[in-house]
Amino acid sequence: MTKLALFVFACILTAALVIPALSQNPPTNLTGNAERGKTFYNSGLKCASCHGTTGETGSPRLVPMRRTQTDFIAFVQKPTVNAMPAFRDQSAQTLADVFAYIKSIPERTPPPAQSIPALNEALKTIP
Repeated sequence: MTKLALFVFACILTAALVIPALSQNPPTNLTGNAERGKTFYNSGLKCASCHGTTGETGSPRLVPMRRTQTDFIAFVQKPTVNAMPAFRDQSAQTLADVFAYIKSIPERTPPPAQSIPALNEALKTIP
């Protein structure tokens, strides 16, 4: 083989290895826009239809968010559970916006059990 042929082969091989790796690893330096993310969450991607408007329904719960932005983007683009649809066609920036919105949703603290009359009455019936 000539030097040129070896060089071209090396370039093709490098591209074949690097380009798929880049598409699987979303950028980690994105700044999400929570307002834009709210629109995508509620109507664009329709996340709220499964996870609720507060991110507390569905499995897993989104609030509080336990994933990093990078892990969230990778999971949403290629979920590891069958119940979650894949959003491969969504840009990392769009998903960073959704992540920023989810992070902006305040975590609600449940009320103390003694403040729920129906629960207290039900507990009295247990021997």
